[in-house]
Amino acid sequence: MKKTIAVILILSLAGLGAIQYRFLLIGLKYANARFSQQMGLAMQSAREGLSYENQLTTLLAAAVMDEPGQFSLSLDSLKEAGRSYFRDYLKDRMLSQGLDVEFGFALTDVQGKKVYLQSENYEAGSGFVDYRGAVSGFIADHCQCTLYMEVKARNLLSYLLGQLHVLIILCVAFFGLVAICFLWLLYLLRQQSLLDEVKNDFINNLTHELKTPVFTIGMTAKMLQENCASERDFKYLEIIREENELLKRHIEKVLELASMESGRHVMELKRQDVHPVLDSIAENFRAQAEQQNGRFRYLPEAEQPMAMIDAIHLGNAVQNLLDNALKFSPEPAEIELRTYNLKGRLCIAVKDNGRGIAREHRKKIFRKFYRAPAGSLPETQGYGLGLSYVRQAARLHNGQARVESSPGKGSTFIITIPSIE
Repeated sequence: MKKTIAVILILSLAGLGAIQYRFLLIGLKYANARFSQQMGLAMQSAREGLSYENQLTTLLAAAVMDEPGQFSLSLDSLKEAGRSYFRDYLKDRMLSQGLDVEFGFALTDVQGKKVYLQSENYEAGSGFVDYRGAVSGFIADHCQCTLYMEVKARNLLSYLLGQLHVLIILCVAFFGLVAICFLWLLYLLRQQSLLDEVKNDFINNLTHELKTPVFTIGMTAKMLQENCASERDFKYLEIIREENELLKRHIEKVLELASMESGRHVMELKRQDVHPVLDSIAENFRAQAEQQNGRFRYLPEAEQPMAMIDAIHLGNAVQNLLDNALKFSPEPAEIELRTYNLKGRLCIAVKDNGRGIAREHRKKIFRKFYRAPAGSLPETQGYGLGLSYVRQAARLHNGQARVESSPGKGSTFIITIPSIE
């Protein structure tokens, strides 16, 4: 069960991480689309500003044609001045659209093979995202050429991630919190598993130690009864033997339950008819119920009673249900043991006319050591182990144990296991 929980948590955490990654990709696509739209507006504004004659366009025309003209500058200085002023011009147009990203630029021909003017960080044919647009008007007319402006955005991914920094921080923060809680839960599950092992080892050792004195008490009481001359003393010794047998059964039940929960117990499942197993249990229980003025009915109605079972443990589980039915039913007790088939499964039901079980206690009663409150009725003896054993036995038969009950109307405990033809 704990391994299943751990696997579910790991899959959930992986799924949450995949969902957050997907949302991040969607956010990046949206930010990239918005960036492209803003860049398009910035490029349009820049190209419009280059369409008429002014100081910048005159300088750029001279730089494109490699003719200083009215500028008393060397060719290198002319190019450098053109690059500097054009960079500032483009940056201003981009900032007006809310873009503050590193970029390279160039003025080229229509095919981009001839470069008239370019920035130092411009790399032709690079993988950086680029935006192109025709430059018409004064410069193109002056140089008698087809001129294109090309801008390449650099480190665009870092820029876009920066635009999504709030979303990223929140995703990382919440995912980190979930991961920490997940690791803490795994740690607690591991600690609980270790404590369960220690507890089971303690119970096993204790019950094994108790079996020896229990056996000695039983043998001693039997020997004293054989040599007892007083009827009164004989009855006292009989009480000792009966209580000792009860203690012995409790010890064996604890050992079997601890063995099942630890996984060390292996069921010997065999293809078998369930009815012969229940027949002997029903015969013995009938006499027990009649001794307490109770009425017992046995209805083996299952048409497909074959199943893969461990006769001993399945029989013990049914015996526990019958004992509980007799223990918790008022006199005269009315108890029914019935088998039937339902949707390809074999059902073994024990019905009583007891006080019933409230809704809030129905799922809890199968827990180890849990006992439903007795209410106004006298408290019965027990340790809350019988139904836990029933549930474990049903699970090891690839089945389940459940209860149908309501206060004042009795209870029906049902063991459901796969049937075979």
